[in-house]
Amino acid sequence: MKRIMLTAAVAGIAGAVASFAVEQPPAGNGAELLEQRCSECHASARAKNAKKTREQWDATVVRMMDKGATLSEAEKKLLVDYLSATYKP
Repeated sequence: MKRIMLTAAVAGIAGAVASFAVEQPPAGNGAELLEQRCSECHASARAKNAKKTREQWDATVVRMMDKGATLSEAEKKLLVDYLSATYKP
């Protein structure tokens, strides 16, 4: 019985450590988010060369999040604000 409880405790701790390691610290601004998060999968130049409206940037960021980009809602807003102000048509 003690062995089962110990195994469960170790598994719980390992799971907590693994999930903590996956979380990324929040970036300070939209430019940092672009460089840190977006460039994990593609060059940031891809976004920098695009010219989109706020709605188009929002749709793009949502699509990237659906594909696995890790952004909190606050980071998503920060990134969309930055992209729509900086890379607009």
